[in-house]
Amino acid sequence: MISASFQLYAEHSPCALVTLDKSDVITYANRAFNDMLPRLTTPLAGNNLSDLPFPDSFLLALAEGVVTARKNAEEHQFTWNNTATTKHCSLCCRLVPLEKDLIIAEIREIHETSEFEDALRAEQVLRRQSDMLRERGRKLFFNIINELPIFVYMQRRDYTVAYANKKTITFYGETKGRRCYEVFGGRADPCPHCPTFRVFDTGKPVDWQFTDAAGRTFHIYDFPFEDENGEPLVMELGVDITELKRVERELFQAQKMRAIGVLAGGIAHDLNNNLVPIIFNIDYALDKSTHTEINAPLAEALQAAYKAADLVEQVLEYSRQQDITRSPLHLTPLAQENLGLLQASLPKHISLEVDYLATHDCVLANPSQIQQILLNLCRNAVQAMPDGGTLSISISNLYLDSQKDAPHPGLALGDHVVMKVSDTGCGIEPNAIGCIFEPFYTSKKKSGGTGMGLAIVHAITSCNGGSIHVDSTPGSGTVFTVYLPCSTPEVKTISREDNPASRTTGRLLLVDDDSGALQAMKRVLRDAGYEVFTADNGAEGLKEFFRAKGKYDMILTDQSMPGMTGMGMATRILEHETDARIVICTGHVEPNLEAQARDAGVAGFIMKPMTPRVLVENVRKYCA
Repeated sequence: MISASFQLYAEHSPCALVTLDKSDVITYANRAFNDMLPRLTTPLAGNNLSDLPFPDSFLLALAEGVVTARKNAEEHQFTWNNTATTKHCSLCCRLVPLEKDLIIAEIREIHETSEFEDALRAEQVLRRQSDMLRERGRKLFFNIINELPIFVYMQRRDYTVAYANKKTITFYGETKGRRCYEVFGGRADPCPHCPTFRVFDTGKPVDWQFTDAAGRTFHIYDFPFEDENGEPLVMELGVDITELKRVERELFQAQKMRAIGVLAGGIAHDLNNNLVPIIFNIDYALDKSTHTEINAPLAEALQAAYKAADLVEQVLEYSRQQDITRSPLHLTPLAQENLGLLQASLPKHISLEVDYLATHDCVLANPSQIQQILLNLCRNAVQAMPDGGTLSISISNLYLDSQKDAPHPGLALGDHVVMKVSDTGCGIEPNAIGCIFEPFYTSKKKSGGTGMGLAIVHAITSCNGGSIHVDSTPGSGTVFTVYLPCSTPEVKTISREDNPASRTTGRLLLVDDDSGALQAMKRVLRDAGYEVFTADNGAEGLKEFFRAKGKYDMILTDQSMPGMTGMGMATRILEHETDARIVICTGHVEPNLEAQARDAGVAGFIMKPMTPRVLVENVRKYCA
């Protein structure tokens, strides 16, 4: 007897199964076995295996197989091939011995045509599955590409766009039916020397940079690709590096500023020392001369010397590396004061319009630097309107809480005071916009422009944590917009100040290694009523001070001298005489020099070159 579980399995098995007893009599046959045989009128159970309507050769092989399985007590399998007919059919038989001398026979019919058809069907199924997987992978690939934050498009050899992702369409509009040079270049014909076609020709990737009509710059990566039909394409990825380029330009600007700082530091001392005797001696000669024919050329020479001194001062201002004293400053009253003075000097054909809209106008800055920004921008605007026009200045506020709302990329988040200076003049050519903040770049060389005004404006704005931007249309005017971060106003307490006692005489010690500058300053100060002694280096100045036992009211010393510097001499003196008044007179303040001087007790600085009047006024101030 067979188990109920086997019978349940056998009834649902696609294979023909039959069990035989030890006399080879059928004890059970499943439905698949009945279906293999011609329709019988009597049940199979109870029939001998040899009575079944199979070919004799198969029955013989089956009987031998049963004997072998029983004898070896293990599974036996054989295949019988039908060669008696043209029908290609084979039977595969597996014989499994059981307990109580039962044999399970599993018979499968193998048709060659069925195997081919099965294989064909299996191949079709696999192909469909492969196509489905490929389509799913393709959809996933394009879904990802469509959401990338870079532009991606695919181009054919005939310049048509085979695919464009969402970012590309956002930048350049719908691409369907358009050529690549129409989409990206706004051209009617192909771009010359297009790098993309090197990929078609070589099959190797290339990368390059591209700036579109809107001024956006992209780093382009081109790769060989194929569409679903095997047609060659180029897949192009464009990474927006516009902001990176802006930062790169600012870094380049900063490098140039540092280079000018090194240059200025190297030449300013010697140049200013040479300008001091030129200015002082010409001024002295003019004061003493009564010859009209000599006074005119002397005045021209003095004016040229002052221009040279002003240029050195601008270069130093641009490249200054020491800390500038900054304090909370209200922009509106400062602008009102300076624009009131400016309006009086404006040509009659230029009108001034002002608009003060800022409710919070406090910035952390240096008043003289803010004044420089305003006056330099106004001076440029006036020069841009030789035939007349309108100069407009406005001060307003901007609060920025997201970069996507920023009027200019890279603008810091938070509260800003916005100062706009606009004109209705000639405008700036597009190819010059990127150069206007560079030192010594000027379009007004014939009228005496030095090219330092806007460079100083840019440097001051950057040093104060702000930024400056320009919008200009040739023939329609220019707008400069300065953004400065807001600051908290300072609460000031009013205290009574003692009036300084005026003093017009005193005993001075001048120390300078340049004999021309030393004699010129000595002459001017003696004429002003001072008793003046000199030393031509720091070591001699130190000796003279201690020889006189501290009887000098003030020591005025150059900084850069061979051997002992002015700061070195001042430190030695102040170690012994803490009340000594020492002023450093120099053409260039090196980094950290102000802090060192303040810590040591130095009274202050006088910057070379100066006019004789400025020298006397400063000496009176520090001697008071």
